[in-house]
Amino acid sequence: MTHSEHADAAVVSESDVARRRRRKGPGVLRYIPGFTYILVVFVIGQLVFADPRATIFDYAGYRLAWVEVLMVAAAIVAMAEQIKVSDPGVNNIYEVLLMGAIAILQIVLFALAAAGVQRLAMFNNTEFLLLTVINVAQTVVAFQINAATLMRTISSD
Repeated sequence: MTHSEHADAAVVSESDVARRRRRKGPGVLRYIPGFTYILVVFVIGQLVFADPRATIFDYAGYRLAWVEVLMVAAAIVAMAEQIKVSDPGVNNIYEVLLMGAIAILQIVLFALAAAGVQRLAMFNNTEFLLLTVINVAQTVVAFQINAATLMRTISSD
């Protein structure tokens, strides 16, 4: 291999291997997608707050509605999910597939609510649509990150 080919190859260090071994301990909880929690918080918020755009924080002229706080939390969770699948040499396809399953669930809930299913009416709003778009986008990026880290690892062997 030439020097330029070595520069493009990923290197998995001993600390990466040790971190991978430590990470396998917690069990099933690491597989639960972060957007599961966002979905639960959304449902609770829909039941608690009559107006999603009503101000819940007013500090020195800065006003925040609960749905704005939820959107920020969703963006942070989306970034954390991408970091979760970016370990070099680790196949995180199960985590990514579960993220995709939650995204599909959100799409189905929105579609059914938009079609007029009365029991799912809480999902027929702009806020849920935005959460769904954020989740779908982060899932696509997570697939790409996982594939890219695996390809770099495979090509370095």
